[in-house]
Amino acid sequence: MTSPARHRLFYRLAARNRVSVAYRNLPGPLIPLYLTVWTAITLVRALRGGGVHESFGGMREGWDRRTEQLRRPMSWRTVWRLTAAGRPPVI
Repeated sequence: MTSPARHRLFYRLAARNRVSVAYRNLPGPLIPLYLTVWTAITLVRALRGGGVHESFGGMREGWDRRTEQLRRPMSWRTVWRLTAAGRPPVI
């Protein structure tokens, strides 16, 4: 099985979609936290396999296009329930 990470497009689209999903689904105060965590993860992964330039380009693209989406953030109750179940929405 081949890894999708071997293509530069993979890094750009994954980062773009990560920003889009965060903006669309997370409460406002969690968006910067979520994106900070994923930026750190991206930098650590870049040490192993590259793709950092494409990832940051995808993050920029997702951020620039965020207003084209309908924003329906989950409630804080849902955030709490996910966290209590061991699946915090920030990671």
